[in-house]
Amino acid sequence: MKIFYFLILFCFLSSSIFSENLEFQKKSDPVFSHTDSKRNSNSPRYKSMYETNILKNLFVSPNDRYREEWEQFSQIDKLDNSNSSENPNPKTSSSAKNPQNQEFDWEKQLLDEIAAQEKQQSKFENSRNISSPTQVNPLTADRSVQNLMMDMSASVDMVGQWDNNKPQTTSNSLDVREAEFGFFGAIDQFGRGTLLVAAHNEGGRYFFEIHEANIIFPFISKYVNLKVGRFFLDVGRLNRIHRHDWNFTMAPIVHQRLMDNEAVEDTGAEASILFPFWNFMTTELVLGVTNGRYWGHTHTAGVNKNNPMMYAHLKNFIYLGNNWGTQFGATAMRYEIDPVTKSFRMQYGLDSVLRWNQSMLKSFILMSELWYRENRYPDQIDPTTFRNNPIPMETFWGYYIMLDYQFHQQWLIGYRYDFFNVPNLRDKDGKFARNAVEGNTIQLTYKPSEFSFIRTSVERRYTADFSSDLDPEFIDYRYYVQATFILGAHPAHKY
Repeated sequence: MKIFYFLILFCFLSSSIFSENLEFQKKSDPVFSHTDSKRNSNSPRYKSMYETNILKNLFVSPNDRYREEWEQFSQIDKLDNSNSSENPNPKTSSSAKNPQNQEFDWEKQLLDEIAAQEKQQSKFENSRNISSPTQVNPLTADRSVQNLMMDMSASVDMVGQWDNNKPQTTSNSLDVREAEFGFFGAIDQFGRGTLLVAAHNEGGRYFFEIHEANIIFPFISKYVNLKVGRFFLDVGRLNRIHRHDWNFTMAPIVHQRLMDNEAVEDTGAEASILFPFWNFMTTELVLGVTNGRYWGHTHTAGVNKNNPMMYAHLKNFIYLGNNWGTQFGATAMRYEIDPVTKSFRMQYGLDSVLRWNQSMLKSFILMSELWYRENRYPDQIDPTTFRNNPIPMETFWGYYIMLDYQFHQQWLIGYRYDFFNVPNLRDKDGKFARNAVEGNTIQLTYKPSEFSFIRTSVERRYTADFSSDLDPEFIDYRYYVQATFILGAHPAHKY
């Protein structure tokens, strides 16, 4: 009885061992791996074949066993091919016969698509005008998808200002000066859109308004583009730059007095024309016409005018070599002050900038602007003598010079000098009164990346006004701390 149980156990163990050995040989042997790659080993036909041949494989040499099974597999392949020819299936027949053909067809299809794309792209090379039917390759991009791929950004500008003056000359507080949200991207093959909205602090209250909402047509011709909508006027150097991107915390004195705390903005059209006349210099002429209902910044619609505001800005750029470059320009503006009295304003400006950089490690910028304004009034008729009495013209002028040097990858030090004067200011006796405003500011900036910076600055301001007898000269010190960060896309700045 014990012998009988022992024989049963021996047969069970022997069959298990050789079954595992057969499975290992199937995986390692090239014959079995080739056949398994072509057919499903879980099919009933192959499963029954392996189970019935287990005992036979125990007493047959490996070579004979492989040869015999290969002949069986060949017979099965012939039978399968005959069945597939009788019932063809276009989705599986070609891949079952030769799987390499499917891979070859896929590679050929890919090469054909690449060649078609290159042929399509060659039609649009060196073309900037409306002859290009689209800005993107129609084989690889959908117009509706591209419209959703716009750039978005949000910038927060916080400023703290303090002083010990009597009376105080700053707010002595830390506030969020401005939070700006931007959306910009391609509209279609003809234009790009920009929308910049901001909430800014004025006297402790926040006002939400549109800074810029315009469309740019860059492909009117090879050298002309057009901007239509609301925007910061491209006049001078600083006016078109939003203040969270300024190289200093507070606007220069001449900019505050003759432009605005941030910029002169309006709604209208602005054309930019490039003149390819010289190889050593690039010249650009900006011509603009806007509503002219107000000057600077306001929360009202302004006053209807008989004449729009017009301006022109001529800019010249020269590359000096060795990472040095300079740009200088001239601006002329005409603005109607009062449509009833027909008084108007003429303002002229000069701007220049000199820049150098050494990768992201060191940089240098020297920037300056000079502005001159004339407010002209028509003659008044004396009701008693019926003679024209000319009204004196009001004149203002000023300038600033700013130097900012990056001595370390993340540290910058800067200095700015401001000057402003009213030449025809008179005292109570009608005599010209001496007056001037001078400012000297030093600053230190820590800039870990292009998306954030922290800046501290100290300003010494001298004010002289001899048109009145009350404290004609005054000196005060002002201290500023600025922290700015940007979320999302940060477009490249103009030179």
